[in-house]
Amino acid sequence: MSEPYYQDEHVTLYHGDCMDVMATLPDESVHAVVTDPPYGLANTTPEQVADTIVRWVGGDRDYLPSGGAGFMGKAWDAFVPPVAVWDECLRVLKPGGYVLTFAGSRTHDLMTLALRLAGFDIRDSIAWLYGSGFPKSLDVSKAIDKAAGAEREVVGKRKQPMGTNATFRRAAQVAHGYRPDGPEFGQAALDHIDITAPATPDAEKWQGWGTALKPAFEPIVVARKPLTGTVAANVLAHGTGALNIDASRIGTTDSLGGGANKGMTSSTRHEGFARPWMDDDETREAAAARSRENTARAESMGRWPTNVLLDDTQAAELDRQSGVLHSQDPATRASKSKRVGVTEMGTGQSIEYADQGGASRFFPTFRYEAKAPSSERPRVNGIAHPTVKPLDLMRWVVRLVTPPGGTVLDPFAGSGTTAEACLHEGFRCIAIEREADYLPLIKARLDKPMTPPLDLGSLT
Repeated sequence: MSEPYYQDEHVTLYHGDCMDVMATLPDESVHAVVTDPPYGLANTTPEQVADTIVRWVGGDRDYLPSGGAGFMGKAWDAFVPPVAVWDECLRVLKPGGYVLTFAGSRTHDLMTLALRLAGFDIRDSIAWLYGSGFPKSLDVSKAIDKAAGAEREVVGKRKQPMGTNATFRRAAQVAHGYRPDGPEFGQAALDHIDITAPATPDAEKWQGWGTALKPAFEPIVVARKPLTGTVAANVLAHGTGALNIDASRIGTTDSLGGGANKGMTSSTRHEGFARPWMDDDETREAAAARSRENTARAESMGRWPTNVLLDDTQAAELDRQSGVLHSQDPATRASKSKRVGVTEMGTGQSIEYADQGGASRFFPTFRYEAKAPSSERPRVNGIAHPTVKPLDLMRWVVRLVTPPGGTVLDPFAGSGTTAEACLHEGFRCIAIEREADYLPLIKARLDKPMTPPLDLGSLT
């Protein structure tokens, strides 16, 4: 194995191709894989995708379609990681270890397929919703006039502040027709955008048509290496196979077991659900006991984590639409249209929490500022990474799937957000980054002063 680019007692950072580095890691040596890999937004024609899948299924597991460039023209973002990458992740993960990988909204099917072909069990997907995405859409009317060689008349201007995030500012400028090699490209803001009128009848007909929606979510694929035996046996043997629910709960001061739930038997109440579900080998009495325990835990620790994550913009919009919601006693509650809850099977009665507030209180919420705020986007020698996830989000993600004292692998380290999140949460991290330009960014993250990692003990 090559010498680490950076190493301390918590983080080991390697410079190299993730396939080469992972090949040197021992079997079953990491507890989780948490990564933000290339989304593969370039080589996705039907022909390229079909050919790639045929090759993967046929055994050419490291095949990638050639050429193309992805987000902001980056060649490394041309296609999703091939099956061979996930083969290595499967090998180095302990049985029952989770992979949480971010994916593009239009290529997550390929990411998921590659994981399936490697032998992972797809357990779920998490939708990270945000309100600050920029629509990268072609103005069809302008394109028709341009193809016809017709010049559009400027009929006004509109103010278009673009903020200070260089990545999204440049994307906006490209969308508005600024050339990347032009003198105005990369300026602090586009103060005004020309409003033009269609110049041809065809352009008039297609005025207001585009080619893309505003992005407002990114999926996170939740996959797990097959267990050895039962979940219980696996977690005792390897420390993996389960999600850390309590450490990932949604904080609340609400009373979760009173109100409309008050006086109900454990067989008809389970943390807001109609009836407690039963595992295959569980009796109804055991399920009822588990229901009581989970409700009591929720009282003190917060709501069960969901597979939908919000940013503050989406949370505020959800609360604006829902208004303040009240849970009431069944005898006095208002009409069903004004209640939040679920129906008890066979009775038509709604079971609700005894609390009040906006609907966003049911979902984990993280700050979102055009991928991440300036304090979380390291820049060294004028170089910054174009796709940076918020640190709070990554802390929640690594906490969800990693046992105390565990080791997280990130094969696509980028600017090092996963590694920094592991530092804050008290986990060890093995990070790999191929692009030399980004290594100083990761080191800058790891060198900055921060609170010492939590001592969570160890299950291994």
